[in-house]
Amino acid sequence: MTTTQDPGSSHASPPHSETLQVMPERRDLHFLPPADRISDWHVAGPNVTQFMNALSLLFPAGERMFIDAVRAYRDEIPDPDLKKAATAFIGQEAMHSREHIEYNELMAEAGLPAHKLDAFAWGLLDIIKNNTPRSTPLAATIALEHYTALMGDMLLRHPEQLAGSQVDYERMWRWHALEEVEHKAVAYDVYEKCIGRGPRNWLERSGAMIAATGLFWPIVVSFYWQMSRADPACRAEGWRGHLKVLDFTIGRQGYIRRLVPEFLSYFKYSFHPWQQNNAHLLAELDALVDDAEAAYATHH
Repeated sequence: MTTTQDPGSSHASPPHSETLQVMPERRDLHFLPPADRISDWHVAGPNVTQFMNALSLLFPAGERMFIDAVRAYRDEIPDPDLKKAATAFIGQEAMHSREHIEYNELMAEAGLPAHKLDAFAWGLLDIIKNNTPRSTPLAATIALEHYTALMGDMLLRHPEQLAGSQVDYERMWRWHALEEVEHKAVAYDVYEKCIGRGPRNWLERSGAMIAATGLFWPIVVSFYWQMSRADPACRAEGWRGHLKVLDFTIGRQGYIRRLVPEFLSYFKYSFHPWQQNNAHLLAELDALVDDAEAAYATHH
């Protein structure tokens, strides 16, 4: 990971002239979370575990869309640094997809409806990809990357969100969060360099965010509900378990609720992902990589 500051500082220049640039790098990390903890790895109990598991079920199909959307424009990227960043972005998302496929397989082996929900996600994204203009998947990617970057940021700023959870699952989620922050601007910059900036583009990316939001949260809630219904521990918790998830997401803890102000910044005409300068959070990346390599070295 390298960071550079753009030299421009005039407010008359384009609004992104002062944005921080972070060069992501592909890391081939392999995580081995224990299968027997798949339904209760989160410190907050089985329901919050299944909420996080529901998010994981969206990643393989979503990351494939992100990869294809950026790859479709890679040869047209005029800036060699951005082209290099796009290649690293594709590599990172491929690693995330591989690790979450294995993670999700643990859910299926535990009797949870992971394969059915995963197939639904793939089918929905195929419909979008096959029935929209080439720019639409990239606009959807920058919208969803804003979500993943904000959720990663929240997880890193508030380590208590995972503290005390099973260590392998915690390490995997922190790695994913760190890389989502590291590459958060790549798809956005590809969109601006290859498709453009202006009223039409602002409308497209804003429309994509509204559509993505309208699909994403109902799917997450539906996936969580189906996972919790299939998990005996969640059924035993009853409504108390669902209330824990509400508290975790939008209640007193409110890790999703707290994202709203930064989420809304996306609709500013002058928005750029690095206007939220949180590159300092990436300082723990090297240590996490070292920990992961040491923890799983005997399995390579």
